[in-house]
Amino acid sequence: MAIANYFYNSTTRKYVALFGTLFNQLKIQRHDNAGVLKKEMIVPLAYAPYQKILARVTADPDLINSRRPAMTLPRMSFEIQNISYDPQRKLTTTGKMIKRGKSETDDARPYVYNPVPYNLDFSLYIMTKYSEDATKILEQIIPFFTPDWTVGAKMIPDLDPIDIPIVLNSVTIEDLYEGAFDERQMVLHTLTFTLRGYYFGPEKTKKIIKFVDVDMFNGTDTNSPFLEGIDIRPGLSSANTPITDVGETATAVSALTTGSVSSISLTNDGENYNANTVVTIGAPDVANADITSTITNGAVSDITINDGGGYFSNLPTVSVGLPDSPITTATATATLSGDSVANVSISNPGNFYTNPTFSIAPPPNVAAEFKFGDDALAHSSETDVTTLHSFSGYFNSNTGYKVSFWIYPTSFPGGNNPMSVLFAPFTKIFFTADTGNVRFQYGGAPVVTSDTNLIVNQWNHVEVEHYTNLIRINVNGLYGTQETRGAGNVAFPGHTYRAGDAQGNESVFDGANRSFLGYLDNVTWETTGDMPTASSGDSYTIPTTARTGDLFTSNFDKDLPVATITATDGEVISIDVTSGGSGYTTAPAVTIDAPDDTPSTFAASLTPTLVNGVIDSITINSPGKFYANAPSINVSAPTSTQATAIANVGNNGDIQSITITDAGLGYRNPPAVTISSPDFGSIPYQDIEFDDNWGIIKTIVSE
Repeated sequence: MAIANYFYNSTTRKYVALFGTLFNQLKIQRHDNAGVLKKEMIVPLAYAPYQKILARVTADPDLINSRRPAMTLPRMSFEIQNISYDPQRKLTTTGKMIKRGKSETDDARPYVYNPVPYNLDFSLYIMTKYSEDATKILEQIIPFFTPDWTVGAKMIPDLDPIDIPIVLNSVTIEDLYEGAFDERQMVLHTLTFTLRGYYFGPEKTKKIIKFVDVDMFNGTDTNSPFLEGIDIRPGLSSANTPITDVGETATAVSALTTGSVSSISLTNDGENYNANTVVTIGAPDVANADITSTITNGAVSDITINDGGGYFSNLPTVSVGLPDSPITTATATATLSGDSVANVSISNPGNFYTNPTFSIAPPPNVAAEFKFGDDALAHSSETDVTTLHSFSGYFNSNTGYKVSFWIYPTSFPGGNNPMSVLFAPFTKIFFTADTGNVRFQYGGAPVVTSDTNLIVNQWNHVEVEHYTNLIRINVNGLYGTQETRGAGNVAFPGHTYRAGDAQGNESVFDGANRSFLGYLDNVTWETTGDMPTASSGDSYTIPTTARTGDLFTSNFDKDLPVATITATDGEVISIDVTSGGSGYTTAPAVTIDAPDDTPSTFAASLTPTLVNGVIDSITINSPGKFYANAPSINVSAPTSTQATAIANVGNNGDIQSITITDAGLGYRNPPAVTISSPDFGSIPYQDIEFDDNWGIIKTIVSE
């Protein structure tokens, strides 16, 4: 048979593999109602018709009732449906495609004829249990086909890749059931494609005519006289003259000094050279250093030089990988002595700290409500008494003073006994137990009563003004009635000013008094020296910030502890308590903030030593800290440049010397020196390719 010569390019097999590769890593993800990824899977892909996969259940009836899965969905399969000739893409039948990359033998060139276009129809099946799974897969496919997607593939060795369009023709959807509609459901998407491929014929070879030897005789007889001969061979000199003598190639060797070419010596000066001679010096044979480290207790303890590298013209830069220990926040625990913080002990020093910050939880609140600051004075019992101030000298009303405070009464319990708020031996501020009417008494003078009552379960502002013998009570922004009740000493040295129950010998006032129930905040005593003129009911400005008295101020804020933190070499080593605070019932939490530095601060540092351009030793300047694994050691590459030189050609065509124009850098071994062949520019016959038409008449002889 005329076409009976065996060959096999595996073309169909490659097209099947090419088509399947397009879809063999598709994934689907499933999320819960909150959008959290719960599962991710790669959709299996096989070469098979979908009927064969469905038949798996029928072939093994036990799968229906067994606990083994009958078929795992989702999955995909594909198959070839048809192969047809495509006349629209036909190429010239006798056109040749040269296989230039293949090795040549016997001066021949391998080639194949232009391929024949064929269309391969494929079907891709997407089988899922859920419709949404099918759409997830489908949406990862169809956007790439518009309607074709071109793939570059190398179908024949030593030929350039060819473009293969793959066209998406159609998508069909159907629901498949194994039985009734209440049984297993499967959603099937069928995608049809056309792969526009080519089929190649066998490889052939063609000889190249490189030599022409023509002899002409006068007649056909073997004894006919010779007239003329023409011997044609390829190759012209750079001057386009025939090559008659290729000459002798020069050779040379190089020598190095500190990594650079210092001299080039001729070992053969050659012949038939001209000014176009080229000298080529081999590239530097530099090598990067290879260094490894060892760590002990998180620090670099040893360095091993596996390869010293070279040739280094300058001291290289050695960098050490950053510490890789997990970033750890320090922790600490506080202990109490009484109701104060006695000390704080470090339970975990953490790492990567330079200037750590921390906090100690404050004492618990005394009051449920407070007006200013971070706490208030709370009285929950009618017998509560709290000392606020101790007078250090005499104090007389002639100089004038004003006592102000905020009070939050939680109860008006009623009864005959008033609710005492503030008192000293000669003064007392209280309110009636049923109405909240504020009252003030100085010495044995009659009581002064406010025009405005307190309101239960809210903050009330109260001012008592006493200047000479004038007294006035102001409540919640309204001035009270100014009354005359006497002047004189208000306090002696050693007298105390207290809040709450005023019974017993603590006051000159008799009677069964009892403490207010509620909260007190921002108590101030200030020496005014005057009493502003105002009528009852006139308004005054209620302070929106805590007031300060020049005699004393009590805001009843918490007594917070004070401590300092110290870090050394990236670790928290201590928290020193300078003031323990007060009011603690249990040990407070101590919170140390996250590390404030970066691993680069704690990286090890090294310095190399060179001997003859090679790293001979490494000095550990700093071992670093916080290494979990031995760090990588990176050494900057040696600086390298390729040396260059020119040949000095004599008049007789030999090379007299070679001049180094650039000594180069980074050589470890003397490089090879290559000198171009004589008559530079000639075209050797072995480089002739198809369509080359050059040549020279080597000899012409005649009778």
